[in-house]
Amino acid sequence: MPAPDVTVTRDASHTNNDRRSASLDGLRGLAALSIFVFHGWLYTMPAPDAGDRSSVGDYAVHELRLGLVAFFVLSGFLLSRPWFAAALEERRPPSLRRYLRARAARILPAYYAALAGSIVLLWGLRGTPGLRLPPSDELPLFVVFGQNFSAASVMKLNPPMWSLAVEVMFYALLPLIGWLALRLPPTRRMQALAPLALLALGLVYNWSIAGHGLGLTFSKTLAAMLPYFAVGMLAALALHGRTIDMRAKRSLIAAGLALVAADAVAKAGAPATGTDVGEAFVVLRDLPSAAGFALIVAALAAAPRSRIVGGRLLAGMGVISYGFYLWHVPVLMILRGYGLLPLDPVTGTLVALVPSLAISALSWFALERPVLQWTARRDRRARAAELGRRGADRPARGREVATVRA
Repeated sequence: MPAPDVTVTRDASHTNNDRRSASLDGLRGLAALSIFVFHGWLYTMPAPDAGDRSSVGDYAVHELRLGLVAFFVLSGFLLSRPWFAAALEERRPPSLRRYLRARAARILPAYYAALAGSIVLLWGLRGTPGLRLPPSDELPLFVVFGQNFSAASVMKLNPPMWSLAVEVMFYALLPLIGWLALRLPPTRRMQALAPLALLALGLVYNWSIAGHGLGLTFSKTLAAMLPYFAVGMLAALALHGRTIDMRAKRSLIAAGLALVAADAVAKAGAPATGTDVGEAFVVLRDLPSAAGFALIVAALAAAPRSRIVGGRLLAGMGVISYGFYLWHVPVLMILRGYGLLPLDPVTGTLVALVPSLAISALSWFALERPVLQWTARRDRRARAAELGRRGADRPARGREVATVRA
């Protein structure tokens, strides 16, 4: 999941960026809440099973899972922007060291805290409906984000963590993509080759595994999710250096929502009516939704802050969304394990909401924000030192040149 910006700047251009990022934070908050409601519906079933859908409401709530696609699109969009900017403007690329340090600061502390908490709090609740624990000797895989590579650990313990393993692999891949972008001609058309190649690679991979019953270790991988990251990257490339007016913003959002809704209805309607959707759905997965989210992200990033999505409530939810995403399923499982979770999707979800928000706020204020602020201060000192060294080098070089000329 992409990180919110924790630095505050005062000049006008950065103020506009902060206002636009508030809208993206709001979108992130909505995505986190949609996944939470999906899991609230799932884990309040007598026997949790995402395939158990018997009403229109069940099919509708099941499609709230698409919030996860929004997270992947956001990652592709936000993290690729500095690389494309450097390539198109022919300037210095982002510092690889600072990039890796920032990603580690954003992801690792909260992830390891939630991983330790999940093990300590859930290990004794074996037998709780919906709780799937891996063998103890598989736990080291979670430490190195390798849980998706074993059938015994994928989607076990704290299921949403599978997506963090995919995100980390994308973080590792992105500098290579950036390196390639810097060596391509500085035009949008040529820069689009890299994300288009990722899109094609993902579709080919999904086609190659379709219909073979290969299991989650093949479908919960970066290769399978590449199309979602790729459309986010394409949106970042298309948006570079551009702003849009409110009319265009509304049109993009409407088109994006239409794509997401059409994808959700098609996915929900097929099993409800017994329709054979064929291989196309398996290969494309949720690519139409990803394209819709890319349009929405571009609209929110390019235009002034939305009053609703960028409002204080949803933007604040977006800021704590990472901790919320990591902790909400353990909260649901703990409540269910101790008989405190009502087995009604509405009541149970509301009961779990308060402790989930409390823990995620604690994660943000006590752990995530301090680490991010410390990292930002370290980066500022490093940049200042680097500028100081460059400034000191210029007069020295000037004196050397003058001496040679003399």
